[in-house]
Amino acid sequence: MRINMKHVWIVFKKELKDAFRDRRALFMNFILPILTTPLMLLVIIYATKSAYEVKPEKTKICIMGEQYAKQLVDLIKNSQFDIVQSSNPKKDLQNGKIKAVIEIPQNFSDHLSKEKQVNIKILVDGSDSKSSNVGLILSEIITDYAKNITKQRLLSKNINPEIIEPIVITKENVAPPRKMALFLLAILVPMFVVLNTSLGGINVAIDITAGEKERGTLEPLLTTAASRISLVTGKYITVSIMAIISGVTSLIGLGLTFWFLPLAFGENATKELGDIAALALPVSVYIAMFIVVVLTAIIFSAVEVAIASYARSFKEAQTYLTPITFLVLILAYFTMYKTPNDLVDSYFIIPLINSLAIFKELIYGIINIQHLLLFIVSSTVYLIASIIFASKMFENEKVLFRS
Repeated sequence: MRINMKHVWIVFKKELKDAFRDRRALFMNFILPILTTPLMLLVIIYATKSAYEVKPEKTKICIMGEQYAKQLVDLIKNSQFDIVQSSNPKKDLQNGKIKAVIEIPQNFSDHLSKEKQVNIKILVDGSDSKSSNVGLILSEIITDYAKNITKQRLLSKNINPEIIEPIVITKENVAPPRKMALFLLAILVPMFVVLNTSLGGINVAIDITAGEKERGTLEPLLTTAASRISLVTGKYITVSIMAIISGVTSLIGLGLTFWFLPLAFGENATKELGDIAALALPVSVYIAMFIVVVLTAIIFSAVEVAIASYARSFKEAQTYLTPITFLVLILAYFTMYKTPNDLVDSYFIIPLINSLAIFKELIYGIINIQHLLLFIVSSTVYLIASIIFASKMFENEKVLFRS
């Protein structure tokens, strides 16, 4: 059958008008993507920061036997930790009332004066990231104190302290603050945008296929002069447009995030949210992202129309299409913690993973022509296959009207 573009236009115009009348579809495609991107970014940034950041003045610890090591305890107090008393420190630690417990033995001073080794225990809750970090900070304080004692002992014997520490290790982070912030963005943004794009057309796809079956309006439509291929093309373009809108509004939400953060937090933006507050992506990156959104949208739209055509009712179609959400989330983990240097060519060929991988590169400001071509060519192949699949499903009477 040949495509009649006049019929395609009539179907498309009618379906798009119906889609825009649906308040739920408007909310899902216009409002929700714009809101979810900045809100999810803020929530995750705050949650991550609060989970790992240690503010000593707000962190309660307990020192058992503090009277045996007053000098060491003074050093810990100088770090501004809130030292509290507890009748059952281990229980309070497990319940989260305190973040760490230091156990100083009674023979602490005696062993030090006799130049013997003494054991100090630091108890933490390994299931609590903040407690673990407090343990690391306290370990550093006690280690520095121990090194100072060793230094004094050696000097008293006219021995150079450097003899026992011939190598000093200095760890330096060469990643600029912007790159650290981009790493966090590259974990979150591809998943949000691709998820919104791939799911943006689902409700419309269900409504104009399985929904019409349920309402009894599909059969009369098939008796019109329009060919099956013209009908499915018009419907497919409608779903694609809605999916593209969802993806584009996600990008707008991302842009608004960078614009809003400095306004909302002012001078405290960097302090509250880190260097992510000072980021801004160039226009060329957004243009490339738009291309990725379009290709991702039109591929998923064809698959969604095909699957929804097979369903006999709205609810059945929802059941069949729900796994797409989980598929996106599962595949997102394949690229989530990878940097652009870790992304090999195969990542830009595999369906959906190629969208996530190219988004990750774009967030870093990388426009790799080879990877873009791999993405475009592979996506074109998947697009052709998905359109053929959708048209075959729509032309099959047994599929459309199965009992």
